[in-house]
Amino acid sequence: MFTRYWCITIFVIGFFGHSLNLCIFTRRTLRYNPCVRYLMASAIGGYLIIFILIPIRTLQFGYGLSLFLSSEITCKIMSFVCSWIRMLSCWFLALASVDRFFCSSTSSTLRRLSSLRVSLWLIPSVTIFIGITQIPILIFFKINAQPRICLGQPNLFQKVNGILIIIMWSLIPSLAMLIFGFLTVRHIRQSAQRAAGHKSGNRRKVRIKTVDRQLIQITLTQSILFGITSATGAIGGMFNIIDNGSRKDPLTLAKQSLTGNILSFIGLLSPCISFYICTLSSQLFRRELKNIFYTQQ
Repeated sequence: MFTRYWCITIFVIGFFGHSLNLCIFTRRTLRYNPCVRYLMASAIGGYLIIFILIPIRTLQFGYGLSLFLSSEITCKIMSFVCSWIRMLSCWFLALASVDRFFCSSTSSTLRRLSSLRVSLWLIPSVTIFIGITQIPILIFFKINAQPRICLGQPNLFQKVNGILIIIMWSLIPSLAMLIFGFLTVRHIRQSAQRAAGHKSGNRRKVRIKTVDRQLIQITLTQSILFGITSATGAIGGMFNIIDNGSRKDPLTLAKQSLTGNILSFIGLLSPCISFYICTLSSQLFRRELKNIFYTQQ
């Protein structure tokens, strides 16, 4: 029952949130900003989660209809796809943080890396890279007989894969967001100090600086949010496989399985609520959202 209501709720919230995100990020004033391209890619990754991963998990845990068990090939492919798409959003947000670092740097070489050309190359490259890291799932996952479940074999791979998920889904993206986020804040402070002695400036530079500060704010907020929820989800994925052989009591096994599933679903929360917590926290994006509704009247 928890799974049904939880998944339906985050599906509805995520659908409207990502739809509004794309409406904002495709505005003429923002669409050519490379950081916004990464945020758009993250929103599209969120769409994949709410339209593919959440319905599959709702059927599996909410209604007992597992699409993974129809055949061993289905088990492998669906496990691969689900593991792949759930990592995309946080990696694109990490790229957005790196882009803000490049954009705010005093080095002209680094600033040139903040460009649409680089973003159009990095987004598909990172997507392919994440898919490559999940290829072992296609090799080792199979349907286990007792209990009947699609899981990695042998047991050692389950644990190694769980650790890999923690590293790829939580550790690397979250650390990248935080490290480059704080380095960007330092760049902005240094820039503000230099600008204090030069009060004259045209409006265009002031507007660009305002956009940059707002983008830094949203990437920092999302880094913290994704870091917490993805770590929780990764722990949930590990919960049901570590020391699995020692859990002989069916009631204990059921309780621990429920706990692991709840933690895993929390990991999907951030991609679905990023609009409400992150995008709406930005004055720039709130203004663009108001302009969307005003133009429709």
